[in-house]
Amino acid sequence: MSKSHQGLIAKMMRLRTAPWIILCGVGPIPGLENVEDPDNQASLSGSDYPSLSQAGKKHYDPTPHLSYIRNLQQRQPPRTAIERFGVGYQDYLQAPLQPLTVNLESITYEVFEKDPIKYEWYEKAICKALRDWADQKKATSHPDGKVIVAVVGAGRGPLVTRALKASADAGVEIDLWAVEKNQNAFVLLQRHNDTIWGGKVTLVQSDMRSWKGPLVRQQPTTAATGPVGESLGIESSLLVSSKKGQHDPGRPSETSELQGSAMCHTHVDILVSELLGSFADNELSPECLDGVNDVINPVHGISIPASYSAHFTPVSAPKLHADIVHQTVSNPAAPETPYVVMLHAIDFLSTTDAAVSGENSANNGNRASTPSASFSTTEFPSPFVQTAWSFSHPNRHIPPQSPMQSTISNAHNVRQTRLAFPAQNRGVCHGLAGYFETVLYGDVELSTNPVTMDAKSANMISWFPIYFPLKVSFQIYPTELLHSFPFCNTDISFLCLQTPLSVPENGEIVATMYRQTDDRKVWYEWMVEVYALEPTAASVKAIPVSYARAGSPSAESLKTKENTAKKVHRTGYRRVRVGMSDLHSSIKDGCLM
Repeated sequence: MSKSHQGLIAKMMRLRTAPWIILCGVGPIPGLENVEDPDNQASLSGSDYPSLSQAGKKHYDPTPHLSYIRNLQQRQPPRTAIERFGVGYQDYLQAPLQPLTVNLESITYEVFEKDPIKYEWYEKAICKALRDWADQKKATSHPDGKVIVAVVGAGRGPLVTRALKASADAGVEIDLWAVEKNQNAFVLLQRHNDTIWGGKVTLVQSDMRSWKGPLVRQQPTTAATGPVGESLGIESSLLVSSKKGQHDPGRPSETSELQGSAMCHTHVDILVSELLGSFADNELSPECLDGVNDVINPVHGISIPASYSAHFTPVSAPKLHADIVHQTVSNPAAPETPYVVMLHAIDFLSTTDAAVSGENSANNGNRASTPSASFSTTEFPSPFVQTAWSFSHPNRHIPPQSPMQSTISNAHNVRQTRLAFPAQNRGVCHGLAGYFETVLYGDVELSTNPVTMDAKSANMISWFPIYFPLKVSFQIYPTELLHSFPFCNTDISFLCLQTPLSVPENGEIVATMYRQTDDRKVWYEWMVEVYALEPTAASVKAIPVSYARAGSPSAESLKTKENTAKKVHRTGYRRVRVGMSDLHSSIKDGCLM
């Protein structure tokens, strides 16, 4: 059996509900008629047994086809961590989180904290940053020489624990601050500070965007200053002491000490956050970190993560499409909502030419149809995933606030891209699968991209991919193709259909996506076009479609790409648009800032 057929059967065997495999034309199977009485070997006729010549041969198998299929099944590798974790979540559509407007439940935090990779990588990044800080003899923002580390959006404190451990491993003393707006999570932070962290963490209950930075002691004074929290300018801060002699629940011994000193705000040396979503920026990580950007030391301040980028590729997902069509009856906005989903029963429509064996999958992140599947017995083409856009922190390009506005314009976080994906085989495009990659610090990276995940952060389970569905109101056909439809006027250039996009063989899928904002919310807009290569009279042989360059094009480059797309793709061939989706917009369910 060919490698492609082996791969198809292997993918089916790893489905949540494994299918029946029917073997045809393989001849009779000895003993099959006596399945009801398998222990009664005397009932077998002499013809069911091998002859002496057959028995003398090594490895005689009366059912080679059945044994071959069973061998493929037995050679399946054990399920990965994400496969085991995702049981029940496969192809289950989930609405993205709204972390700025909705406080997460404890069970949500608990699910995130089960990740065996993410927090270990964060600890590695913090430890590496602290060691580089000491080796390079950088100045600190603390008068005592401590490195000030702030965990913003601390949740229930897993990053706080890792930061303390990284400090001990690196041998660098830190002044650790934890900022969290969720009242329920903050109660647990207080408990952890008393029972686990030994009062080493200063806790602040506040939205990170309104936090003015850490407070440090400048010089001792003879008279007590007022309540510490008043200088924070944060009304909800638990550092506020309304009664004389009342101690901060987070640091019981700190309040009396600080009251005898002059306090002032200072910068943060290392800012740590885990605000990323399935598409990197879909949970407003850029907007949140922009709000705390002025707190980071402007000279040598570090943000962990330092940068992140969004990626996507077209996919065929009939099950997800059917679920969304069903939801559309009660929710018309269902086809225009990006969903967080553990992609399982999908196929990538655009792949690279080189097939990579499963033995090397650990180095290149190759998957069969989903980032959670890899096989050692077959070969699969690697999905062609391209970069949409990226963000970097600290952000040195935040525009100044206009005197006419109460807030800073968010226009600098608008993004757009237009990418082409070659499709060698016929298929049906139901949507776009989105991923992200992030650089925490230096060479420490996390990735959900199926091409790079195994090399950067294998078995990470905190983030599922994001899925951008498609709805199609019409399908475009060349005029010459409409002659086969007797009910159509040959003068019209399209045929109205309510179907997903059909992709021809040796075609091209062009996806356009925007990240939009109105300074109150952030949403996405996307559309997909399908092109076919139509030979002209001058064509001699088929020319393969070239791969488009990945990147984050500007508005000018988008115009260039659009104009280039209208030209002849290769000598003797011209690009003909044969399908186009609607322009989707998730503004109705946009993420509120």
